[in-house]
Amino acid sequence: TLQSFSINNPATAAAIDRCEETRPRILVAAKQRFSQFNYNKTTMAEIAEDCDMSAANLYRFFKNKLDIGANLACGCLDAKLMLSKEIIEQRERPATARLHDVVMQILHYTHGQWANDPRMNELVNAICDARMDIVDQHKFSEHRLFVDLLEDGIQRGDFDIGDVHDTATAIITAINAFSMPLMMPLCSLEVFEQRAESVIRLMLNGLKSRT
Repeated sequence: TLQSFSINNPATAAAIDRCEETRPRILVAAKQRFSQFNYNKTTMAEIAEDCDMSAANLYRFFKNKLDIGANLACGCLDAKLMLSKEIIEQRERPATARLHDVVMQILHYTHGQWANDPRMNELVNAICDARMDIVDQHKFSEHRLFVDLLEDGIQRGDFDIGDVHDTATAIITAINAFSMPLMMPLCSLEVFEQRAESVIRLMLNGLKSRT
């Protein structure tokens, strides 16, 4: 009957609760294994064993290893976006100061990920190569955040910009080296910080209101 599938049915509700508890547990176990042994060298059977379940049961929650990796990659990318969003939403501060802090935050987050969990960076790169939709969504969300910051800066008189969308794209392009883990081995963090400060000064000089 329809009632047996109702979310109000105790058995159905319990099954949903178990699913909501199990998926995060699988992701935690997979992240630990990927970080230790590498994404490409890990199998679904090994993840299932870490979760004390059969491989067949694991496939009830995730279609394949790529599906698990995609969830973890999205989590990493979303964490970086959330840190930027928190800075941008500090509207009691000048837009110029927030732009500075967002760029530096992106650099420090990227460097920290590369230094502390290099195999998770390998995972993100591998998943992004296979799932361009994840890359496109991340780019869209990042672009939207910078547009919000620029629009707020215009309203406050901090910035004088003709096309905020084009300017947001230019900013993201200018700071691209600070958001790519593959770039981090090329210089020390101190050198990257100096270069980021130089790029920020150049951007703010071009964005500031002339009135």
